[in-house]
Amino acid sequence: MGCVPFDPDYGCDDSWSTLTPELQERATVLAWSTLRALTGGRVGNCLTTVRPCLSEPCTLCAPWSTGPWVQVGLVGGQWVNCLCGCSGCACTPLCEIVMPGEVAAIIAVEQDDCELDVADFTIHNGHRIVRMDGQCFPSCQNLDRPLGKCGTFGIHYVPGILPNAAGLWAAGILASEFAKACTGDKCRLPAAVTGVARQGVVMQLSGGMFPDNQTGIREVDAYVLGVNPHALKMPSSVWSPDVPWAKHRWETPAAKVVP
Repeated sequence: MGCVPFDPDYGCDDSWSTLTPELQERATVLAWSTLRALTGGRVGNCLTTVRPCLSEPCTLCAPWSTGPWVQVGLVGGQWVNCLCGCSGCACTPLCEIVMPGEVAAIIAVEQDDCELDVADFTIHNGHRIVRMDGQCFPSCQNLDRPLGKCGTFGIHYVPGILPNAAGLWAAGILASEFAKACTGDKCRLPAAVTGVARQGVVMQLSGGMFPDNQTGIREVDAYVLGVNPHALKMPSSVWSPDVPWAKHRWETPAAKVVP
């Protein structure tokens, strides 16, 4: 139905177990979607699949290389087109992969027709996936083939940061309040109407459901403030054309709950 990246903590709601599974799922999806918006995309992201190609610009590129997958590289101060694969570019084993953003959790790693043990991988500095089984990542793969076929490689992961106990608690509280709003019970979610002049029927509306990036729920706002103190709308990033970057192909897997 939707994106449920982690199981929230519903411990504060004794009535949660009495709700229908459909309402529980709907409320939980809304809770994670809300946290994703309030934290600037750092918490509550959906499961994502990336198929890395090369973690460094090509070093053996012709100015006008041709091929089905082309990467632009800066070689000697000159922009050139580079093949993304084993033809025309250097192919060397890689023991770590620099991901395009933060990694909250590694869900699965596929290489050829095998699913590798997730315990053999770790996350360094929030965005580097390091292989620890003595093997190295392949720097080449056939992007014309789907994952699971010979010559392919992919990583299934949740972008962002791993929510701690306070984050799981905040998600559980939001899910509970969304469920109460759906059933007509009194809830702590803010209303869009902030003032009413009855005789003239004049209504004042707030600028969005959560103005100033606050929900009005203490527990939730405390967590959001700690993760996104400057109320950013998306994670900040720094990019330079002279910095090596990785070529990736993105795919969208089915929604999955991370235990």
